[in-house]
Amino acid sequence: MRSGSRRPFHRPTLHSPTYRRGARAPRLRRGNRRLPRGRAAARFGARAARRATWPRPAGALRKMAESRDGPSPSDDSVGVAMPKTLTGAELQLDDGPARDAELFLVDGNNLAYRAFFALPEELATTEGFPTNALLGFTNMLFKLLSDYRPKGVAVAWDTRAVHRHELSEDYKSERRPMPDLLGEQFPYFRPIVEAFGYRNLEFEGWEADDVIATLATRADELGIKTCVVSTDRDAFQLVSENVCLMMTPRGVADVHVYTPERVEARYGVRPDQVPDFIGLKGDTSDNIPGVPGIGDKTAGQLIAQYGSLEEVLEHAEELSPARRKNLTEHAEQARQSKELATMRRDLELDCDPAALVLEPPDRSQLREMFRKFEFRGLLSRVDQLDEAVPAMPIRAEGTEVAWHEGELPEVRGRSSLA
Repeated sequence: MRSGSRRPFHRPTLHSPTYRRGARAPRLRRGNRRLPRGRAAARFGARAARRATWPRPAGALRKMAESRDGPSPSDDSVGVAMPKTLTGAELQLDDGPARDAELFLVDGNNLAYRAFFALPEELATTEGFPTNALLGFTNMLFKLLSDYRPKGVAVAWDTRAVHRHELSEDYKSERRPMPDLLGEQFPYFRPIVEAFGYRNLEFEGWEADDVIATLATRADELGIKTCVVSTDRDAFQLVSENVCLMMTPRGVADVHVYTPERVEARYGVRPDQVPDFIGLKGDTSDNIPGVPGIGDKTAGQLIAQYGSLEEVLEHAEELSPARRKNLTEHAEQARQSKELATMRRDLELDCDPAALVLEPPDRSQLREMFRKFEFRGLLSRVDQLDEAVPAMPIRAEGTEVAWHEGELPEVRGRSSLA
């Protein structure tokens, strides 16, 4: 070896003479551990096989639950095991129940927001007008008509929720303003609905979900198979033998359809218990507070054992000191949260669900819209739409946006998407 040259460095191992007998060996990295051989390998494989069969909670779901519920001390048991709940994938929530529906009730604001955040904001016409929300919204309306062939479709729109703001000034107070790009597209949603032959419904002082709840309840009483289209978890309370709920978990392409059995399997509570469930756990999206320290897991346990919010509050003395304290100090807040989450089913709407019969889609108007918004894929599919039987339009005490041949609103150009 030349003078001044460095000797090559060799990483010492467990079998290196560097270590004296009895000296403490260094900790090896996980990837460098030697695999067992011979009989040890057989025992190792058997143990691994047994471990693979052990039930383990889904890590992400467990962490989300613990972030709200916190760790569950041994003395904080509510006396009943949490009903086993399943994920949407485990339930295999196909759209079979929706294919029997005669009437579809769509939450327009909910679908518009869902479409906007599902598709990239860069989608725009050659002149720069944003179209991502319009494209997703239109695709869903097209899907309803082509895939499910309903007898009637109505799209309900929000107005200022006077009733809920009287209950709580904080209701939805933390929601961000409508994004500018969505605001530019919003005036065109209602005309698109009309062109498909659907009905726009809007009643001053009420949110879309209250209008939908009232119409779904009336349809249920009449025995009309109905499908509610919304991603709002409050809508689970509407599910019954005649009413199913269609949700779009990823964008607007895939759909999950819930029946009463599927709601209970998914969340551990019956549809009629959903307001009680939300009264305990709250809903951050609508600024509904619930009870501090109670999340999905604990709320499901309490409702499963006691049946309702009032029964939980009445039996608060049976719970741990910490849980009892939270329930006692926030009892009125829990009751108000339940009321905020309860959809109104008794609105005096001059609207008969049996009269919400589908009109034939205006194909020429649809083609004009699709050309304006440069929806080339949809333009080529217009002829696939089956015409429904014409019916006399319903006159409701709401807003119906008329859009006649040749009266397509001008689409303003944009210099940039910033």
